[in-house]
Amino acid sequence: MLQSFLARFFLVAIIFSFTATAFARVEKMPDFKDKRDGRVYKTVQIGAQRWMAENLRFPLKGSYCYEGKEYNCDKYGRLYNWAMGRMLVDYYNNRSIKKIKEINSIHDVCPMGWHIPSNKEWKTMKAYVGKTGKSDGVGLSLKSTEYWDKELRMPGGSDEFGFNAIPAGERYFIGTYIDQGASAQFWASNEMDAGGAYFWRLTYDSRTFEQVMEGKDNAVSIRCVEDKLYEIKEPPPPPVKVVTKVMEVQGRKIETVHIGNQVWMANNLDIKAPDSYCFEDKEENCQKYGRLYTWASVVKLSSEFNSKVGRDSISKVKPKGVCPNGWHVPTFRDFYRLDSYLKDIDDAVGVGVNLRSRTGWDDGENSIAGENGFGFNGLALGARSYTEQGKICTEVIKEIIMPTVDGPNGVGATPDTIYADSCVLDTAWVPTLAYQGIGKFTGFWSATEADSAKSVVWKLSFDEDDFVQDSVGKEEAYYLRCIMDPPDDDELYDGTEIHDKRDDVKYRTVTIGNDTWMSENLRYAAPGSFCYEDKDIRCRSYGRLYTWTTAMRLPSDYVENSMSGGILEEHQGICPEGWHIPTNEEWIALGQTALNMRRGGIGSALKSKEGWARGGAPISAVSGFNVLPSGSRFAEGEYAELGSSAYFWAAHGGDGMGAVYWNVINSKDDFTSMEDFDNFAFSVRCVKNKLTATKDKSVAEESPAAE
Repeated sequence: MLQSFLARFFLVAIIFSFTATAFARVEKMPDFKDKRDGRVYKTVQIGAQRWMAENLRFPLKGSYCYEGKEYNCDKYGRLYNWAMGRMLVDYYNNRSIKKIKEINSIHDVCPMGWHIPSNKEWKTMKAYVGKTGKSDGVGLSLKSTEYWDKELRMPGGSDEFGFNAIPAGERYFIGTYIDQGASAQFWASNEMDAGGAYFWRLTYDSRTFEQVMEGKDNAVSIRCVEDKLYEIKEPPPPPVKVVTKVMEVQGRKIETVHIGNQVWMANNLDIKAPDSYCFEDKEENCQKYGRLYTWASVVKLSSEFNSKVGRDSISKVKPKGVCPNGWHVPTFRDFYRLDSYLKDIDDAVGVGVNLRSRTGWDDGENSIAGENGFGFNGLALGARSYTEQGKICTEVIKEIIMPTVDGPNGVGATPDTIYADSCVLDTAWVPTLAYQGIGKFTGFWSATEADSAKSVVWKLSFDEDDFVQDSVGKEEAYYLRCIMDPPDDDELYDGTEIHDKRDDVKYRTVTIGNDTWMSENLRYAAPGSFCYEDKDIRCRSYGRLYTWTTAMRLPSDYVENSMSGGILEEHQGICPEGWHIPTNEEWIALGQTALNMRRGGIGSALKSKEGWARGGAPISAVSGFNVLPSGSRFAEGEYAELGSSAYFWAAHGGDGMGAVYWNVINSKDDFTSMEDFDNFAFSVRCVKNKLTATKDKSVAEESPAAE
């Protein structure tokens, strides 16, 4: 009785709420007065940038108030199409500005000394917020605490940086207004093509802040950023120093890096093979950069397969190709897993930023500097690829544009005539292979074909923050990063594993204190269980997510209508035979044992070394319990917190209380317990039976057959 009371007291003492908090991170800056119309704007410093903390309200001729109502302009700011924002005539909502030689001399709609931010500036701000913010998502950190539609599954905006993003909605080119209260969009200065440009979007039902392409003739908000930079008063944490591991492979020492559950070479392969090259045909470049290979050379086929299908001649699972023994040419799926893993654990920057080296890349207008955040060390070493050099203009066409910058009261002036040149290309141009791209891009072959003439390369670029899949000619030459073969079952598991006969899946185990636990999340596909974001690959990496009643195999209304004897002393639920859902007392004992290991707190001891978002609390992983940040699923179907949190059910609930779960989060070293009343889906760890095993042994010892 006393033990039950203490357990309940312990639960109540450590329950906490998820309510949004406005964090004191705002760097105060003076208000700014727009001399054109006398309007005053609050401003805020975020990182090294000074931003307007309000949407622009300058009454440019042709700009819009939501639904044509002036009070919406006062509250939410004005809406501008992209050409208006760039101070160009509407003609350039359907034409590219790339040929305009004097485009940089045209000031945009922001006040002098300020400008519409480029994608690079938006990305810089997003990276700073993502690395220093406390909210679970950049979008939550930037949203205002008022005016947004409510989403029961989503915390409100914290506005912890004072950016005060309000949901001003947008105006479609056909004249309809949508999403006031539900979304905020802010133009970037970059165009995508003749008809599209970039803006950055927040929505009421999302934690993210994302770059989107939209038609230029739609109208959205504008936030201006100052032309100058400031000293960063609270810098983000320094980049994590990744130590590569040196392995000896076939007599060679090779640097390797562990990313997620994959082991990659940290340098490009340099093994001689037919149809392979050193950059610019200089042998020393192979030693410095690695070797360039055609696709057929990479998968160790004859050159005829550069122009015909070779997939039936190579392994689909672990194609060895020219890689050393125990390694293989990465497949599309290998690269996809790498890309997905990095997206999961770092939403502050693109995957390409994390994979690019910190030096050697040109400065891109559309991207931020590489961070080499995980030791992959992607250098800008170019390729031997088809070149567009040598294209000849057979005719030059001059276009005249006349931007209009006048406001309704004669504010501003009309600049001189601006000319744009268009080039008509020589149709007789023939593509040729050439060494190119140092400082600008690099690419890595996969073993996956696109068709008879092309195969899949994954590229990093100086002007792109993502890791981009592309299909290129097989005769082109790119670099190769080999990936270590995954361990076979006999390497991965030993005699202590669980073999779940229901689906022939094995689980590693660990003994902590007096209990033997699974050291992996359960993956049994019970009806009513889920893979994160409904992707099978997430179940393989993180296990499945279960509602409490599914995990316990109890009626769906058990919490509200509990029944006597519904929860057994060792409650098997969906665990394999001989194992059960942990009791609250077993979770408490686990935490106490982990704490006694004296290498950090409980969370530090219980977490896995891999998988957690960067910048969190230190991890020792000393217990071997191996908590992965598998996130959760809300009752309405939204998934959240992969990379930042883990939740595990206890065999405890009903009788006037919610279902009990235990929680580990990225930013803290705690191990906490709460109650759930909303039918969330969390992870399951099973613990080995002791009482049942003891009873079975006693019966066996007492029976005549045992003598």
